[in-house]
Amino acid sequence: MAISQVAFALLLAVAGTVFLWALNRAVQTLAPRLPYPPGPPSRGLISGNKADVSVPWLWRVCADWGKIYGDILYLRVSNRPVIILNSLKDAIELLEKRSQNYSSRPITPMHTLMGFTFATEMRQYTPEWRKHRRILQQTFKPEATTTYRPIQTQKMHDALYALLTSPKDIEEHIRTYAGSIILSITYGYDVAPKNDHLVGILESTRIAFSQGQSPKWMINTFPFLRHVPSWLPGAGFQRYAVSIKKILAEQREAPFKYTTNVLASGSARVSMISTILENCQSEEDVTMLKEAAAAVYGAGVGTTSSTVMVFFIAMITYLDIQKKAQDEIDRVVGGDRLPNYDDQPSLPYITAVLRETLRWQPHVPLGVPHATEEDDTYKGYHIPKGSIVYPNIWAMTRDPERYENPENFNPDRFLDENGRLNDDDVGYTFGFGRRICPGRHLGYATAWLAIATILSTFDIGKPKDASGNEQPLDVKYTDSGLVSYPLAFDFSIIPRSDRARQLILEAHEVESS
Repeated sequence: MAISQVAFALLLAVAGTVFLWALNRAVQTLAPRLPYPPGPPSRGLISGNKADVSVPWLWRVCADWGKIYGDILYLRVSNRPVIILNSLKDAIELLEKRSQNYSSRPITPMHTLMGFTFATEMRQYTPEWRKHRRILQQTFKPEATTTYRPIQTQKMHDALYALLTSPKDIEEHIRTYAGSIILSITYGYDVAPKNDHLVGILESTRIAFSQGQSPKWMINTFPFLRHVPSWLPGAGFQRYAVSIKKILAEQREAPFKYTTNVLASGSARVSMISTILENCQSEEDVTMLKEAAAAVYGAGVGTTSSTVMVFFIAMITYLDIQKKAQDEIDRVVGGDRLPNYDDQPSLPYITAVLRETLRWQPHVPLGVPHATEEDDTYKGYHIPKGSIVYPNIWAMTRDPERYENPENFNPDRFLDENGRLNDDDVGYTFGFGRRICPGRHLGYATAWLAIATILSTFDIGKPKDASGNEQPLDVKYTDSGLVSYPLAFDFSIIPRSDRARQLILEAHEVESS
């Protein structure tokens, strides 16, 4: 097709989009209905509030808007209505109690172009999604996850040894720890201590997924751009999407192929794939299993590794809390062994540290978006069909009525006057209703064990220069996209004592034998 023909086709597509948008707006204007929730005024006839949401730290901006307009916000981004829920109570009312209408996901053109539509967490509320959900619930229900504790303990001991012997690669060790647990449970695969091929493949699309919903991609505003050929100037998004799509295909195929190969050889360990594959009765069942398994890694590793890295930041910033947590472990465990899951009931402060870590810097601060299937009415407001609904987790964690001085890291907020855990388990940080994270129990337990064992064996502090002098802690977080996590930062981590060092070495020797 000649360039002039392409330009003409694009012009027709733009004109058609504008016409349909105007017609839709006219119908909405004429139809008798309640008002939309309040929100910042629209900036343009076509773009709406696109400029308002194309800013860093959007979750904080939405929380600030809530102080002006109220807990429920309405915006229009191009032709899509967007609802922001800043209140936990409203999120529970709509996303859980009215989950039949709020359990779908919005279609994001850039995610579709890149191929992320296979991922369970981004699928529409369809029979196919329910099949995915059943697969994951079978593997990650609470009673099943307790059987994975030996795997989690083994991988944690490996991580302790890695932290001891190469403390400069802390972030890589934590990602390997989280990834090795999921790969073992899902595929029966043991990762290499460093630079594992499968971990590398599965990590390579994390940024692409996070940024896929960003308004910076013009295709998310004008979906017809998916027809633009990749060679056209300005169509770099097409070439980028193709590169991600190829990696995603390898993410689905490579670990699955590993498991089927070892199954054929008769040497496979029990895993999600090996257990469920024998019950698959069609190619469609196999494809569903393959897709559900591939989605597990991206959703689980990012959350767990980010949580542990935020924990490091908190312990460095609040040394008194680090000391208090270590004192609790010492009273329960002593210096003769490492803590384990059986100690969890006796370590309420460690659990409170984990809860506060999840609250203080939530990994998905604006929440994973939901989409409405039908029109709805709530608190006198009209919520139209097709709305994108964001539960603003950040605003919920900053509710001053629920959390006094919310910017402070304070685990005591999760304990009563007798030192027992209260009922606030910050479960809302894992999502709502039928779309709540199915792997949350495994991820929570994985992070708890990391916090307990690292505190029992290491002192965590500010970075030091060549002369051993402390330097300021310099931490930056990602400020856009679906998830937020700390970027690489330097700090000090040293064994608490010779006995702690010996415990790590003994545990590693046992796991290696």
